[in-house]
Amino acid sequence: MSAQPATVRLGWIDGMKGIAILWIVYFHGFSFRDVPWPLSDGYLATYWKLCQPTSWLGEISCALGAAGVALSKFGFHAVAVFLVLSGFGLTYSLAKTGEPAGGWIGWYRSRLLRLFPMYWVAHLVYLTLPFQARPEPIDYRFVLSFFGDRVYPLDMIFYYFNPALWYFGLLLQLYLVFPLLFRLLQRVGVGTFLSIVALATFGCRYLLLCVMPVNGDVVQGAFFLPRLWEFGFGMAAGWLYRRDLATIDRWLFSRAGLATGVAVYVVGLYCYAPLWRYTFADALTGSGLSILLAHVARAAERLPRVASALATVGAYSYGLYLLHQPFVLYVMSRAQHLPITAFLAVLASLIVALTLAAMAVELRVNRLAQRVLG
Repeated sequence: MSAQPATVRLGWIDGMKGIAILWIVYFHGFSFRDVPWPLSDGYLATYWKLCQPTSWLGEISCALGAAGVALSKFGFHAVAVFLVLSGFGLTYSLAKTGEPAGGWIGWYRSRLLRLFPMYWVAHLVYLTLPFQARPEPIDYRFVLSFFGDRVYPLDMIFYYFNPALWYFGLLLQLYLVFPLLFRLLQRVGVGTFLSIVALATFGCRYLLLCVMPVNGDVVQGAFFLPRLWEFGFGMAAGWLYRRDLATIDRWLFSRAGLATGVAVYVVGLYCYAPLWRYTFADALTGSGLSILLAHVARAAERLPRVASALATVGAYSYGLYLLHQPFVLYVMSRAQHLPITAFLAVLASLIVALTLAAMAVELRVNRLAQRVLG
């Protein structure tokens, strides 16, 4: 693992990816604990009844536990952070020249060669290695998934065999339309671009949620338009960051930037009900949380070893995302009845083992793909 990708990348971006992917893995493992939903009415009162403190130290312990449960249950929000960072990275790399080096055909080729080899390996790992959850049989859907289909037939393939792979189908759609979005951003500027993206995203979400309700998987990511804001927000940020790094960096990591991130994220948390407000939930939580994790990643740079570890995990987060969930579901379903301390110890050990293994696999797959496919 001596590649040290953070030395040629924006270190805090890789740090954000590291935090986000570890949070997602932790969320999938913690989901087996039977605890109240943090946004439900009376959450603290319900948690206090479960905790039953008998002293002021117990009160503090319960308060920390309630905060920890909320943090654990909100791990799925980190998926939106990856959408923001995807838009940011793609645009940041092109904003200086305005054109991909090998044309858009070459750009598509490089994206597919980045995505598919490790994706195929994840399928082979699932077929060959033990200790993975296998809730469904291997059938024709596995072949469809192998070639990138995570959308049709929606109710049978969106979460098939490895639920985390639904995001892969969304990513393919966003990559497909990225050249059109990039040209639009070039021509109309950031303000108009974000207005168009907001209108398209929120209009589509309201239509699919309230006017002509559809399968919730469509809104989650089976169709790219309901998740376009996060990707477009990242594109706009990448464009601005490349054009005026000093100004954007100064605002982003200021107290005003942090306060904005907190406010946007909290408003997003209160958009889960009623249904019409859910139109804005993913966009607000994803945008706000991205700003918050940027601050956390930048603060981690004060501890060089921690920052380096997070950046390295972030640089190889793709492999961990593809491989982790079947193993996590298998192990933690068997550990769910353990006391909370033992449960968390098992989960932490599993995350470390999966992270190291996935990083090693991705590094070798990338090298092989580069050698064979160029």
